[in-house]
Amino acid sequence: MEAVRAFCIELGCEEVGELSVKPDSVQFTAVVPNAGQHEFGLTFSLEENSWSTSSWLRVRSFREISEIMFNAAQQNLFVRTAFAGMEMCYRRNDLGVIEVEQRPAFDPDTF
Repeated sequence: MEAVRAFCIELGCEEVGELSVKPDSVQFTAVVPNAGQHEFGLTFSLEENSWSTSSWLRVRSFREISEIMFNAAQQNLFVRTAFAGMEMCYRRNDLGVIEVEQRPAFDPDTF
């Protein structure tokens, strides 16, 4: 997570918080310059069924969140976020290729 936090600083994020280590998670916050009002929660884990780490980022467009998610996936983290009713997942496969999956965040038939 420190490497993901460092990437946020490199990307130009402001107000990048320190890592907060809790019994079941590690968290930090960051604000991308000229962010506007959009906040995204990211969940990172080494594998889908492991414990998770989180960050809250305020961004001006989805481009920054995609760059952060891609960078985290390159570090072999499974990354997931939900936005506007969609869930996006980034992961590195066994060949080292970053796979991106987008799906509905909820079942519209049961919502």
